[in-house]
Amino acid sequence: MSEPTPQEKKEFRARLEQARQKHEQSSWDGRLQVERSGALGRAWRLSVEIIAAFLVCGGLGWMIDSWLGTKPIFLLVFVVIGMFVGIYNVYKVAKAMNPEDFEE
Repeated sequence: MSEPTPQEKKEFRARLEQARQKHEQSSWDGRLQVERSGALGRAWRLSVEIIAAFLVCGGLGWMIDSWLGTKPIFLLVFVVIGMFVGIYNVYKVAKAMNPEDFEE
């Protein structure tokens, strides 16, 4: 096998550079899509954490009120507890997602 000519080297470098640019562009588009979907997934998870705690505690309070015959007392107490539990759950999940943001 002989040494490639300068013209062949130049053509090879041009093709190589074109392939690198195409690869960088496609991998950047993929990373951007993953970052977008990752952020959306995190937002949904945090929202579900708050809503689930609120609904579960509210439902529990409503059931206790129905069982004991007391109307809004336990419902209100458990709704407030659900709000605090939901906020605490969001704090824990956010801390697990970004531990460097919670360092002191």
